[in-house]
Amino acid sequence: MPQTILKQCCVRTHLKINGENVNQGSGVIVQNNNEFYVLTAEHCIHGPNLEYKEITPENIIIEYQNDYTSPFVKLKILSIVEIDHNHDWALIEIEKPNIICDFLKVYRGDKFIEEEKIVFRGYQNVNVGEPRNFQAKVIELASNEFKITLTDESFEQGGELGSISAKGLSGSGVYIIRANRLYLIGHVKSVLGEAALNDDIKCCRLRNLDKLINSHWVDLDDPSELKLWERANEDKLTDEDVEKWVACNDLYFNNILRKCNVLYPEEKARRVSRERTLAFLEREYQNNEITSKSDLITQYNATSEVFEKSVKEDYSRNVADSNEAKDLLIKLESEFSEHIKDLIGDKTNIMNLNLARHKVTWWLMNCSFDFKD
Repeated sequence: MPQTILKQCCVRTHLKINGENVNQGSGVIVQNNNEFYVLTAEHCIHGPNLEYKEITPENIIIEYQNDYTSPFVKLKILSIVEIDHNHDWALIEIEKPNIICDFLKVYRGDKFIEEEKIVFRGYQNVNVGEPRNFQAKVIELASNEFKITLTDESFEQGGELGSISAKGLSGSGVYIIRANRLYLIGHVKSVLGEAALNDDIKCCRLRNLDKLINSHWVDLDDPSELKLWERANEDKLTDEDVEKWVACNDLYFNNILRKCNVLYPEEKARRVSRERTLAFLEREYQNNEITSKSDLITQYNATSEVFEKSVKEDYSRNVADSNEAKDLLIKLESEFSEHIKDLIGDKTNIMNLNLARHKVTWWLMNCSFDFKD
């Protein structure tokens, strides 16, 4: 679904100057409430040296294809909404396109991070009749722009200068795809250097247009968005992984096994210890992955330390029987889940409980909290 919508949003731009099509570029269809626009680079409309600064809507050509083999269909341009030379963007209002596509399924993304994988789609001047996708990643961030680089190919192919292969891609929509959702985060401004050095590309942040495009914004470091990303990238561990971990961390496993022996009969205690260890390792993996996307886990660990110090004396004690130990464990997990709920912001409480169980398991492993019969 995201790839289909991404293709449907891609357009080609030209200017009609003295009866000829010049200054070919790319663009992306954006719907904001009930209005439709094409976002492209400013120099695709005004020219690289502002030679077409006085261009009028009737001399701007914007076209789309139903697929890469189909003929081009012109979009009706209503007005030039605004053009920003400094940040290299142009917003053109168009009539609702005759494309079967739910453009509102494209979210506007911000607060993404370096190393985030992205995709952009546009029309190269060397193959102006067919659009194509490019895989890349974010390598540097600035307040109004960001820099990306290609990851699985190069503009410099067949001995051609990279700048020739890259020409025409300015204005291409730049996207992040997470958990089957499509986020438009900006558009291509320019390929760096005459030879497309290192295949580095400057992009304009979509956030520069937030006063004009004001709906469907999502902060990609928000906990709810991280959960979507996490589910899409979940790596399930196996019993073999637990065995390897136990072999290297037998002290921690023995600690949790000893506590489970207080809670359950011997056979069940070993099974629960392994299950709890497996869940801990999976959560640990996911936390490490989220750390590269957000400071959420750093904050989670910091508040965990505060909680641990404040209640440690209450939970480290002898227990009369297994039922008292179970009640103590449930109470500890419940209180910690409540402690982190505002930080996590999970209305379903699922992530809160998973994180609470993860942290309590670690405390049982390292004996921060200890109970004995």
